[in-house]
Amino acid sequence: MIYFDNASTTKPCEKSVRYLNEYLTDKFFNASSIYKQGIENKNQINNCKKIITKTLGVEFKDNVIFTGSATEANNLAINGSIKKNFKKLIFSEGEHPSVYNTALDLKNKGYNVEFIKLTKDGEVDVEDFKNKLSSDTNFISIMHVNNETGAINNLDKLIEIKNKICPNAIFHSDGVQAFGKIKFTLNSDIDFYTISAHKIHGPKGVGALYAKNKNKLNPIIFGGGQEYNLRSGTENVAGIMGFKGAIEDISYNTSASEIKKFIIDNLNKKFTVNGLNTSPYILSLSYKGINGETLVHMLESEDILISRGSACSGSKVGNRILTVMGLDKESVVGSIRLSFSRYNTIDEAKIVVEKLNEFANRLANL
Repeated sequence: MIYFDNASTTKPCEKSVRYLNEYLTDKFFNASSIYKQGIENKNQINNCKKIITKTLGVEFKDNVIFTGSATEANNLAINGSIKKNFKKLIFSEGEHPSVYNTALDLKNKGYNVEFIKLTKDGEVDVEDFKNKLSSDTNFISIMHVNNETGAINNLDKLIEIKNKICPNAIFHSDGVQAFGKIKFTLNSDIDFYTISAHKIHGPKGVGALYAKNKNKLNPIIFGGGQEYNLRSGTENVAGIMGFKGAIEDISYNTSASEIKKFIIDNLNKKFTVNGLNTSPYILSLSYKGINGETLVHMLESEDILISRGSACSGSKVGNRILTVMGLDKESVVGSIRLSFSRYNTIDEAKIVVEKLNEFANRLANL
């Protein structure tokens, strides 16, 4: 099997699995317990938080909150920080459903929500961002790397603009497709940043929210007061340790870039690449006149797994991101997404591009 759907989820690395098994079996203790074994597990959780902040390039000040997913972390960042008196909330049109649908819910509840346009390459339109900001903007959420196209937003530039117009506005970024994949130091003016374990070869069911100042947050889940009383529920020690193993195993190698370039260079020229300044791990393609879903299933019959796009939107017709980028209906219908990991190889890419060209030509000639 060739797996090119790593933006959906990744294969857990050996170290992550080893830590996961260790804390599911021998070290299964509740981290909130007061005996030695529980205290040791709590210390391990704090060590993982320190590793996360070190990887982000920020100071550790008890400011990482573990959640059950990045979706939950995004909801905590938004619903946990927005106040009733907030006057204007800003989101990009390219956000993951866990942010975009939360924004729509807030709009339905009466908040003044505005959406920033995307450029034809899938990045946030900086001029539209600048024009829609005002001194009464209280909250902004702009993702770091788009999960559909891999478009990379320049957070430093957006923060610079924000600080001139509405310096006190809260700035959140969904960093799920950036963390552990592209090298960066998190801008010190970002208030909240979301990450996920299963996108970087860790286990599913573990996300985290970096909070520059956790006092800006209110809980959205209530219970026993774990995670600074911001995310109650017994700590998923095994999952967090699996996350720790994945972070320790991060490798910014060049194999994804090489694979992506090889595929683009050898594709049938009727394929178009959606986006320019994109992550080396994600490749969005369109082929007018064919059905992308049919192409996905034809490749599946050859044990090659790719996708139409985000698994969180997989059951929906069309593609919201590609549409707001300005692609026509035929291009959206004919779109597919390939996404890579450090476990993929050029030999796999050769097979995939050969089958892509073969099956696309067959569909175009039906």
